[in-house]
Amino acid sequence: MRFVLISIISVFLFVGAAWAKPPAGAFGQLPMAYDAAISPDGKKLAAYLNMDGSYGLGIYYLDGSGQAPFAIGMSEGLKPQWVKWANNNIVLASFWESHKYRGTPIATGHIYSFNLAEKKGEILISPDNAKSTGTRLGNESFFRQFNNDVIDFLPNDPEHILMSFSDENVFAPDVQRVNVSNGNYRRLRRGSTTIQEWYTDLRGEVRIGQGREDKTNSDWTLRIRDVDDDQWRSHKDYPGLDPDESIYGFTSDPNELIVGRYNGKDTRGLYVYNLGQKSITRTLFHNDDYDVGSLIYSNDGSEIVGASYVSDSIEVELFGDRESTLDRLRAKYDGFAVDYVDSTKDYSKVIVRISSPSDAGGMFVVNTATDKLSLVSKQYEGFESAELGAVSSVRYTARDGQKIPAYVTLPPSITDTAQLKNLPFIILPHGGPFARDSKRFDYFAQFFATRGYGVLQMNFRGSVGYGKEFTDAGRERWVVMQEDVEDGTRWLIEKGYADPNRICIAGWSYGGYAALIGSIKNPDLYACTVSMAGVTDLKDLINDMKQYRFGRLTAKGFLKGFEDKDDLKENSPVKRADEMSGPIFLAHGTLDQSVHFDQFKRMKSALKDSDAKVTALQFKDEDHYLSKQEHRIEFFNALEKFLEKSIGKSEHAL
Repeated sequence: MRFVLISIISVFLFVGAAWAKPPAGAFGQLPMAYDAAISPDGKKLAAYLNMDGSYGLGIYYLDGSGQAPFAIGMSEGLKPQWVKWANNNIVLASFWESHKYRGTPIATGHIYSFNLAEKKGEILISPDNAKSTGTRLGNESFFRQFNNDVIDFLPNDPEHILMSFSDENVFAPDVQRVNVSNGNYRRLRRGSTTIQEWYTDLRGEVRIGQGREDKTNSDWTLRIRDVDDDQWRSHKDYPGLDPDESIYGFTSDPNELIVGRYNGKDTRGLYVYNLGQKSITRTLFHNDDYDVGSLIYSNDGSEIVGASYVSDSIEVELFGDRESTLDRLRAKYDGFAVDYVDSTKDYSKVIVRISSPSDAGGMFVVNTATDKLSLVSKQYEGFESAELGAVSSVRYTARDGQKIPAYVTLPPSITDTAQLKNLPFIILPHGGPFARDSKRFDYFAQFFATRGYGVLQMNFRGSVGYGKEFTDAGRERWVVMQEDVEDGTRWLIEKGYADPNRICIAGWSYGGYAALIGSIKNPDLYACTVSMAGVTDLKDLINDMKQYRFGRLTAKGFLKGFEDKDDLKENSPVKRADEMSGPIFLAHGTLDQSVHFDQFKRMKSALKDSDAKVTALQFKDEDHYLSKQEHRIEFFNALEKFLEKSIGKSEHAL
């Protein structure tokens, strides 16, 4: 790993050419700014910047001193995760790298600590300075994988953070107090093989350990530290506290634990469990239609100020009579998402990301006294909102009467719904599968729209955020998820929106799987198929999961959706490749740790054996997300040609 200082000429504005029609490769560019953080005193800003296709850490001075900005260049292949100021002099940057360990693809996390005064940095915690190392791979030895697991940034202790790792037993991560300057650490709490995650209260005290009962990974367990006698106790000593519910943290009262639960309702809310009274004492947040998302803390981390959830986009509910800068900006920029990124300790400056479904937007610093915005970086170069497609929220009815929420993205040339007739369409189911799409800027959907194709993205049953019944309906029967995708396609045809002879199904990860199995089960419905990093063999996927710690439990959850081994086979595209005639587009990275590369190789071979029309791209040393810009550009250029050949160039293309 190398980190090199580089000068930056442009400080706040990255300006590129605007295209009348963005070329396909433009959608392959990585975001210009991945994450950003402002120092506690507001005088400096750090951001992960796209520097000619790979990320570096940029440092800017906001104090008017005239000091030149600079960047720390990173070795190729390092992928950003987050950036955070530990204090006014030291910035922490977390990143990942993909590689193989004993033949198995893994991603290893690290934290880079950079001292601004000394203009030098170092890896804070690495496998090299440990006695033993952490991912379980079969029955082989271990490699410590997670060297960037921060439990608490300790806002009231600028010299330290709390991290979870062990230099003795990787299956029992300790709580370590780590010096942000030199990486020296001291163990505060010895780990246990039954503990997977640690949680602190708002004072920075370790209070909760959550994990599994035993080596069978059967049941969740909680270990709770009592504030009165400092003793650790089992959740069994706290009636009504469910160990498998989500732990969100504590209120300013160290006896008040915040848990996410359904509590007899269909949607998950936030509830306060008083550890002293041993009962739920109040509801903190609940929405009748959507599951809770995350807690919102005050800028100094001293109290809970609100909660978020996702309807079509992220919604924020502040507690009490609070009004924030974000509220005012959302009112001013109606139709745009204004997302909090970071702030100074006194909240005088805030970093926000502003975007809309048809505008990639950018990242800004806001002066909260005046609400004045200063641009840090556009999200993508060359995109203008007029060149991108409008996105609408829709609902269609599945075969059993269930309403399915979805989003339709139209070509930019279509400005009137009356023009929505007989369009070539892309069906784009999301990955996960237990995830969801929302009404936000989506570079994948906009790529298709600028080529003149309509796009349908559905939140099929199994998607999260819509309540327990909706999610469980797909989780427990994968065939329902597939039927919801099919029903959305037929809805487009029945409405006259889509040309029934020019529909292509495409997806990434689970979406790639849904595209393949959808084409097999409905060969009359789709004129072509696109699978990026798609699952092709469910049995192999489950076996691969079991190689990792707690993987057996994850695999068990996936298996809920299938009746038996024959059902797995029936729903594995590689086992039914002879039923596909194409045209089919496959793409995969050789270091994909989520869906192993062998799944791609076997599917490609099976399709060629059946004489299907297949285009196959493989990307060397690439992960599940196509994190390398040159590979993304190659992917989109090839995909554009494939679509034009398969369903024709659209008359609505820019």
